[in-house]
Amino acid sequence: MAYGFELVYEHFRKQAPPSFVGKVDPVVAHDLLKSVDAIFYHMEWNDHHSISCAGHLLKLDTRIWWDVVKQTRDLNTMNWAKFVHEFSKKYYSATMLATKVDKFVILVKGNLSVSDYAYKLDSLARFVPQIVATEAMEVQRFMRGPN
Repeated sequence: MAYGFELVYEHFRKQAPPSFVGKVDPVVAHDLLKSVDAIFYHMEWNDHHSISCAGHLLKLDTRIWWDVVKQTRDLNTMNWAKFVHEFSKKYYSATMLATKVDKFVILVKGNLSVSDYAYKLDSLARFVPQIVATEAMEVQRFMRGPN
């Protein structure tokens, strides 16, 4: 590890990013990406630093996956978007996303309290930005309920 990267990595570790082991809910994978992406955005790092630091968060099964990726891809040309794409293909499936979209579309308040309904709506809304493109649309969806 080059001395310059050691300083970068130490700074990254101080942000307390989550680790990822792979055998968990795909929502955890999504949250991991969002969490580290926010750290990288605020630190204004280059893709190489971001990918290297993210690689250090991967444990157990995800470490095995990452080792294979490192052997089969050119990391010199990989940018953060490509890393996210590869990671998402493996741990954040289209099927899971479709399930979240379906849950959002059919969500009804029913016997839920307003705060529980709002929580469920918000937690699913992050998967359907095309449906809840603006705050006004989100408020309308909350007030209207399902179509």
